[in-house]
Amino acid sequence: MSIRTLTWKEKFKIEISASLITFLARIWFGTVRVKVLNLEVYEKYFKGSRSGHVVAGSWHRHSIFLFYFFRNLGSRAIMISRSLDGELTAKIAKRLGYTPIRGSSSKGGGKALHAMMNFLNSSSEKRLCGTPVDGPKGPHRKMKKGMLALAKETGAVFIPMACSGNRVITLKKAWDKTILPKPFSRVVVDFDEPVFIPKNVTDEELEGIRQDLEIKLNRLTDKVDRMCGYTGL
Repeated sequence: MSIRTLTWKEKFKIEISASLITFLARIWFGTVRVKVLNLEVYEKYFKGSRSGHVVAGSWHRHSIFLFYFFRNLGSRAIMISRSLDGELTAKIAKRLGYTPIRGSSSKGGGKALHAMMNFLNSSSEKRLCGTPVDGPKGPHRKMKKGMLALAKETGAVFIPMACSGNRVITLKKAWDKTILPKPFSRVVVDFDEPVFIPKNVTDEELEGIRQDLEIKLNRLTDKVDRMCGYTGL
């Protein structure tokens, strides 16, 4: 399902809004101090050049800051909803150096996953793909299989990641309780160990992997929350 054709006024408004939001995000998040845990995984699989393709998975709650955090890390694609709001997000993604791939688990997901597979398989250069693994509408902190299937089919490793902050804004009315670090706050970003998913796994085995990774990602999230003293209040 594709979004309707936009009028020139809507296109103009989206372009201006995307430029303004990107500018403000660079100023806002540029003041945030970031501490990266598990530096070995971060340096090898995200910043290094020899580790192969990576599929990164986080909860939707973390997505805004992590979206900004990975802005300078090589060739990256991100799945974005085909909604009108997604059109704005896609424009922002391009300004931050991403290749936006349109679709979601509820609309156009099959085509989007296929496009992400093509993105990874079209080059031997290390590439990074990601999207929140409980998105676009939840349930909160319940992992879906889409990104695991992407890793399985492309031979990429899947790496869970999470972040939290000592002073954050929590969007309490959002289904995912999105967090935004306040200016001049401190954020902790952590990574679990990479997981390789063989192509010949059965559906039952893949479900077992999904359940295990869901537990690991929740533990990782709880860990960084404790470190930052974040309680969700």
